[in-house]
Amino acid sequence: MTISGFRTSNPCIRQTKCRLLNNLEQADIVGNVSSKEDGLSFILEWVYVFVFFRIWYSFLPLRKNRIMKILAVIPFSFMAVCVIYSNELTNLTFLLIGMIVYVIVFHRGAWVEKATAVLIFYPALVAVNYLMLDSGMKFFYFYSGLPYGEDSALHPETLLSSTVIHTMTLLFRLLFWIGAGAFLKKYFEAGSRNLTTKMWLVIDGLMASSFLAVFTIIYLMPEKNFVAYPICGTAIFASFGCIYLVYYICESAKTAYRAKALASQQIYYQERIEDERRVRSIYHDLKNHLLVLQAQSNSRQGQEAIQSL
Repeated sequence: MTISGFRTSNPCIRQTKCRLLNNLEQADIVGNVSSKEDGLSFILEWVYVFVFFRIWYSFLPLRKNRIMKILAVIPFSFMAVCVIYSNELTNLTFLLIGMIVYVIVFHRGAWVEKATAVLIFYPALVAVNYLMLDSGMKFFYFYSGLPYGEDSALHPETLLSSTVIHTMTLLFRLLFWIGAGAFLKKYFEAGSRNLTTKMWLVIDGLMASSFLAVFTIIYLMPEKNFVAYPICGTAIFASFGCIYLVYYICESAKTAYRAKALASQQIYYQERIEDERRVRSIYHDLKNHLLVLQAQSNSRQGQEAIQSL
């Protein structure tokens, strides 16, 4: 046996070499698995981007220019995969600014509709991305037994488990938005073009509390605190609830409009019926008069009546 070009029969050296070979083989296996996991993560992220993009423009339509529609995917992909950490203001702020600029540039509609889209999807996006990252990190450190925050990138086993957990969180996020899109599909199809500015402002006021809650709780809460989890879940529920509220208001407005149209039609037909009755009454009276005149046509009074007519 040779190590570094020298032959040796020392058992300690042989054991050291075996350990080195095992570590190298293990690192090579981990590297191959990690590269495959990275490819899978890349696919999951892009599928998630297109799923979330479809949900987004189903609520707020894009501009009609085809080039703008294609270009809209690029900045949206950066917003969709934005990483959210606890006590970190930069990404929270830039994501908000990016959303505002994005809806102004790439979407059509009134300003109040664009504001509603930001107030609805910003808390949901921040909450889901934060829960995905934070819960994955906590589960990794719990599973590996490492102290929270320790850099384990040099350990092949922990690197592999970290990659697998990260890929699973990406899969859970994708499945969540697929389910959300399927659930909200019928509410998007109903459209939201019938809302007035006052109705949009009411929805904005409701979402403002969820928006501020998510922003402040993630920025101010300590990293190891689980208090942010139920608040993030509530923010997601509130976002979907407001989408349903938009649908409900639209349907109520359509129902009220149909009821008003039916009431107008009812009044119109009632007036037509009354007109028909009056005409029939006049025809009936005229027919009776003509019959009387016909019966008295040979008499003097009848002749005078005919001449008077």
